[in-house]
Parts: sequence; structure tokens; C-alpha cells
Amino acid sequence: MKNKFQNDIKMIKLEFSSSAVRDELLKEKRIIINYITYDITEYLAPATVLICSKCMAIGHFKKQCSQIKETCRICGELVDDMKNHNCSKIEKCIHCNQNHSSSSLKCPVIKSFRAELTRKILHLNNQPALNTNIAHKGFIYNPSHFPPPPASKSSTLVNNPVLNKLDELMGKLSEVKDKLDNLEAKHDKFEQFMILKNQTDENVKADLIILSTNQDNLKKDVVQHSLFIDRHENMFNKLLVPILEDVCSFITAQNIGNKGRVLDADLKCKLERYCIQMKKAADGKHFTN
Repeated sequence: MKNKFQNDIKMIKLEFSSSAVRDELLKEKRIIINYITYDITEYLAPATVLICSKCMAIGHFKKQCSQIKETCRICGELVDDMKNHNCSKIEKCIHCNQNHSSSSLKCPVIKSFRAELTRKILHLNNQPALNTNIAHKGFIYNPSHFPPPPASKSSTLVNNPVLNKLDELMGKLSEVKDKLDNLEAKHDKFEQFMILKNQTDENVKADLIILSTNQDNLKKDVVQHSLFIDRHENMFNKLLVPILEDVCSFITAQNIGNKGRVLDADLKCKLERYCIQMKKAADGKHFTN
């Protein structure tokens, strides 16, 4: 046979639903299967060591812990709130100061405590029962008259796997609660971000509507100014240009003397140039210097 690590084994563990059959086999210390006799030895599982998840001490629950601050199980530092603790990730056991976590089962202090606890349990299980009636000097001893004292609270808690599991479950529920709180905080931040985003989108949409309205108004103003310019240009071409041409012709005529000679040659050149420019303006051409 092989175990889960694929190592060869010569021993197996048997569990019985009947305590009477179990006690009978333990009394005979053997069992016969298919005409083969096998030796039987009582199996006692190693004692479960209870480690406080708050102070990392041995032998009590977190609810029973009297320490005010919390102890980091990795670095061993005392902190007010483990949620805000920035762990150095350097393992240091508070029991032996070696490089492993304070809750590690390989700690020599925890190993020693576990071995001592197992030894005590074996001693209690192997203690011989007292005789029911002992006559000594006229006294008769009956164990029923002297019931054993109740087990100490600490040992009961240490040896009770159900309470140990409940403490572990409470620790995991606390971790789940912390994760849910972080998730809720992130969800609230995301909702706030979406509200601000929607408000910004509404503001941008309103600005776009205003810009569109201003663009339409600007187009209308451009059309009106274009019509106004065309109207004034037509008025200039039809009214002012003929008047200026007549004025230039009159000045040109006055610039000729009695003998038909030009009185001012420079004035004549300017008038001719002005006439050419006005003709181009009338024809819709651009002015030139």
C-alpha cells in the first residue's frame, strides 16, 4: 500500500462506529482478516494547538485575548490596526525569533508545546482505573461519591477541534468582511466618478448646442453683411463712379490752357490713373497700385 505521497506504508488507520467493538479489539490487540492476524495499536492524533490570531500566543481564542494591539503573524510587529499595517514581509517568529511566521507549526516552541500536550493526553488515557470499592481501615471508597473536578477551561479549549475551527472560520469571515468593505468603497468611488462624468457630458452637450446656435447666428450675420456689401458696391458703381468720372473729366478740361497746352502734367497723369482704377472698379476688377 502507498500513502498520498506514494510512499510505501505498513500501517493503516481503522475507524469504528461502535465503541464496544473498538474497545474489544483494543483489549485483544489483534484482528484476523482472511485468516491473517494483524496487530492493533490505539491511535491518538497529535493534539491541536490553538494559536490566537490577534496576539499569536498559544492556548486561547482571539475573543479571549487581553492584548490591546494586534501582532503581525509575519513580521511580529505590534500595530493598532492590521488593516493599515505595512508589513515588511520579513518573517520573524515572536516565540523563537527565527525566520518563519509566528503561527507556523514548524516553530520549535509550538512543537514543544504540542509534544507536551500530546504526552499529557497519552498519560491521562493510559492512567489505570481505580477499584470501585477499596476497604482501608474501616473506610469504603466509592469513586461515585467523589466525582472528578471539571476540566480546566484552557485545556478544554485547546483540545476542542470544533472551537478551533470556529475561530478559524471567524478569522476568515473577518477577512471576507474587509474585502467586501474595500469592494464597497471602490464601488462608491466608481459611482461618484460616473456621476461626475454624466455631469461633464451634460455640460459639454450644452456647450455644443450653444456653439451650434452661435454658428447659425454667425452664418446669418455673414449673409446679411454680404448683402449689405453688395448693395453698397452696386451703389458705388452706379452712382459714385459716374460722378467721379465726370469730376475727373472736368478737372482734365480745366488743366488745359488757352493754347491747348497742359498746365500740370503730374495732375494729368494722376487723373488718368484714377480714371483707369474707376473703370476697373466698375467692371468688377481688382484695384492695382
